[in-house]
Amino acid sequence: MKSKILVMFLLLFVFPYFLFALTLEEEKKYGKEIYFEIARSVPVNNDPFISIYVNDIKNRLEQNASLSFPIVLTIIDYQAPDAFATMGGYVFISTGLIAMCDKEEELAGVMAHEFAHISRRHIAKRIEKEKYINIASIAALLAAIIVPDPGVKGAVLTTGMGSAQAMSLKYSREDEDEADRVGATIADKTGYGGLGTADFLRKLRSAGGDKVLPQYLLTHPYHEERIIKLENTWQRKPVQIDTSLFSYLVTRTNILHKDTRGSSEDIWIGKYEKDKSNPVNVYGAALVYSIKGNVNKAIELIKSMDSPYKNTFLGEMLVNAYRFPEAEEILKHETGPVARFYFARALEGSGKTNSAIDVFKQILPYGNIYPDIYYRYGMLMGRTGHEADGHKYLGRFYLENGRLDQARSHFEKAIAKYGINSMEAANIMRIIDSMKKGTSGSK
Repeated sequence: MKSKILVMFLLLFVFPYFLFALTLEEEKKYGKEIYFEIARSVPVNNDPFISIYVNDIKNRLEQNASLSFPIVLTIIDYQAPDAFATMGGYVFISTGLIAMCDKEEELAGVMAHEFAHISRRHIAKRIEKEKYINIASIAALLAAIIVPDPGVKGAVLTTGMGSAQAMSLKYSREDEDEADRVGATIADKTGYGGLGTADFLRKLRSAGGDKVLPQYLLTHPYHEERIIKLENTWQRKPVQIDTSLFSYLVTRTNILHKDTRGSSEDIWIGKYEKDKSNPVNVYGAALVYSIKGNVNKAIELIKSMDSPYKNTFLGEMLVNAYRFPEAEEILKHETGPVARFYFARALEGSGKTNSAIDVFKQILPYGNIYPDIYYRYGMLMGRTGHEADGHKYLGRFYLENGRLDQARSHFEKAIAKYGINSMEAANIMRIIDSMKKGTSGSK
């Protein structure tokens, strides 16, 4: 209770009431502060396949959107289908939404719709019109999601996540029409076509999604009319992007990141027994066997797959089974960032520390997307006597996860190791300063 009261109290002073004509810098600042509060309070997904792949979709869409801010995409482990944007380019998507998509263009359409809200600055404009940020709504969100009892937390997240767009709960009909129109254009230019959002909304309605009141429908009204408008505007055409990995991603999300273990396990074993030639069925069954503890059976199934992603999937299974030399051999020629991550893990597990450091260093650009890369690289650097670099990357790991106190502690230790007058220390001090202002850092 004290923590809830403290958060509410702080928010009343973090956000000024009157924000006439929000500047871009102010919007980014407040958006980042809200991001940190959410990142500290909700379970952020920590799956490299999901994090990196969905951010690849983001990058493609971003290239075709006219944005004042780079998009920062965060995937939340939450069962309900949910997506929302806040100020400054911050977008949140739930694993429940990913699990509900059959096609990548559906997810891309939903993402493009949120990007359109940011592109047209709908959130900031509504704040300017109303002359204040709804502090009470933000505080209510945080009070709802910072709940120590997991059972209570699950119950309140339905409404808490529904309040997460505290600055923009009242999107106007005009805002929604514009976001649909601009979002569909962004998705179409990217090669997904313009019907992804309509397909997802129609599926959500047919599944009875509006009965459980997911935030996506609560804050995005007039869904039937929106579906009809989109379907009357856009012709269906083939997707121009390779989406062959997406079905595996949805399978992975449904099996590993949903609270449906028993029924899900039976379903996927049944699918595999019915059609053993389907590589997605094979992958689903292998994941089920792996979480049941039958790792040998899981590995056997993956080895039988006919899929271009076979080696990456097999490498992960072997690393998780501590069969590091086998994983090394399987992954050594794979070039994708997820495969390189598990290759580095295999090298580390085999005691080849310097080689592992070299591979982790290659994928550091993905650290802001998948912060475990920063963590493992930082730990290895510390163990090999490079303490300054170790603390710097541990600091970046904690910063990406919204844990500012731990980040600051490691950054300060890195400064001491580098030397206060060094260029590296100066760069870190700028990061620390930006943390105080809430205006930069990688997020």
